[in-house]
Amino acid sequence: MSTKRLIEKTKERLSREVGAIYKPHGDHIRFALAFPSTYYVGMSNLGLQIVYRLINEQETALCERVFLPDPADMDDATKPGQHLFTMESQTPVRDFDVLAFSLSYELDYPNVLKLLALSGIPELSSERDAQTHHVPLVIAGGPASTFNPETLAPFIDLYVIGEAEEVMPEIIDVLVKYQGMDRPELLRKLAELEGVYVPRFYEPEYNEDGTLRGMNVAPGIPEHITRRWTANLDDYDATSLIVTRETEFSNMVLAEVARGCGRHCRFCVAGYAFLPPRARSDESILQAIDRMNERVAEKLGHDPRIGLLSASVFDHPSSTLVCQSLAERDRLFSISSTRADTLNKDIAEVLRKGGHETITIAPEAGTYRLRRAINKVMPDETVINAANSAWEAGFRKLKLYFMIGLPTETETDLVSIPTLVRQISELAPWEKVTVSVSCFVPKPWTPFQWAPMDSEKELGHKLDQLQRALRPIKRVSILGESPREAVVQGVFARGDRRLKDALLLMSRENISWRAAFREGGIDPSAYAQRQRIREEVMPWDHVDLGVSKEYLWSEYMHAMNSIATRACPLSGCNQCGVCGGK
Repeated sequence: MSTKRLIEKTKERLSREVGAIYKPHGDHIRFALAFPSTYYVGMSNLGLQIVYRLINEQETALCERVFLPDPADMDDATKPGQHLFTMESQTPVRDFDVLAFSLSYELDYPNVLKLLALSGIPELSSERDAQTHHVPLVIAGGPASTFNPETLAPFIDLYVIGEAEEVMPEIIDVLVKYQGMDRPELLRKLAELEGVYVPRFYEPEYNEDGTLRGMNVAPGIPEHITRRWTANLDDYDATSLIVTRETEFSNMVLAEVARGCGRHCRFCVAGYAFLPPRARSDESILQAIDRMNERVAEKLGHDPRIGLLSASVFDHPSSTLVCQSLAERDRLFSISSTRADTLNKDIAEVLRKGGHETITIAPEAGTYRLRRAINKVMPDETVINAANSAWEAGFRKLKLYFMIGLPTETETDLVSIPTLVRQISELAPWEKVTVSVSCFVPKPWTPFQWAPMDSEKELGHKLDQLQRALRPIKRVSILGESPREAVVQGVFARGDRRLKDALLLMSRENISWRAAFREGGIDPSAYAQRQRIREEVMPWDHVDLGVSKEYLWSEYMHAMNSIATRACPLSGCNQCGVCGGK
């Protein structure tokens, strides 16, 4: 009965969606596209929907979705004889040609292994060659795959490094041409494609102190994998294809307005791994929204709300025009983010007309000095003026983002956070001010990839200190990220293949990360808290995202001295290496 119940639940979910694609299996190359979390979380991810559309647009391929079972369904999903199936046709995942993971968040890594096990697919790539029955090719892509593919390398057959729009059709062409070829030879053919990384052809070699010496590369395989990226975003539609109420963005059409970010905040992967920043034209954005609206409005019974997405929406040269156009048509819309230094009363008013209810501002740090160190250059006055503009435009709810544990952070920086929050809260009688506090996690391909991370104990102490200081301020509520989870994220973010056993233990035994690291022989502080030296070889150094390591180190040194540097001027710039200089 467990299979029947899960299938019925899936069909009910499908009946509430608008936009899913159903293609006959026939002779197509069949992709099961997996998000390593629940349906509710996965269907909130625009990247997943972009890839779903892209694959299904290929005549020789089809794509269906699969997610981690909801917690309430996990007992049924793990019963003997039960295997995970896709949504659209309820076909077992193990029957597909490809299982493709979209990876955005490091803490989802153990879920990748759970999805493999639930599908009846060997977790380790090395174990799949010996299988006498059909086993899907396991592919991974997405932001986390691009900035460090090594943590999950033992489990993945091949990675897409960079953006999928141009390389995915090439992968499908190879799969069509070489159907039936043995897995090792097929992977060698795929490794010839630019932007494709096949981990089995790269063997890490370590020094006696445990640091990485380098990669031994198989003959005929490129020493470096060059990421793929899309120069003209207008060539591709990037609105969400499927609309459903069972997501964080209920019945909302998500629309990408830009990709990458030229601000170069030193803690943020988007500011380095997805350069150069590229903007869609206002015409293409509005046309894509109109096409989607025509397709779904009648079925929904109303015009869907629009969600405009980018690293900083109002860095887009035409974002204000797009928002004004939507507001003039009485369309409800929201934005993913904006910076305090772009938020003025006119922008706040157009957001209010679009039905935006809460303004979010991210000072990140409590002092101007620390903001300069992280290259988010804005004085307190800019933050306060942005909040004031929001109030004057009619906003009554405000959300403020801060980080703790940033490199060079001092006690003064920490105690200045509640001081700034108090100033903002006293500007006006806000209905609610939410202060969200996250923990700094060093990420690959940022200037802070060399930096140590605070320990769980240190982060916990700082969070407690902030909570005590913020609690007495009227109308202020506090959301704090778990220091424990932040440290695990820090381990996975700069991880390597030696985390294999710990990940298997987390997945198979469902034990805590502490126990998994202990039993797997892993010292988490060696990954999260250790200071790296300039010359250290990083696990991701054989991946080429275009940004020079020399530039990242110079930015790290600038951070240590609280020196800010300019943002991308969009043309004629060679400072980071992406656009031609080194």
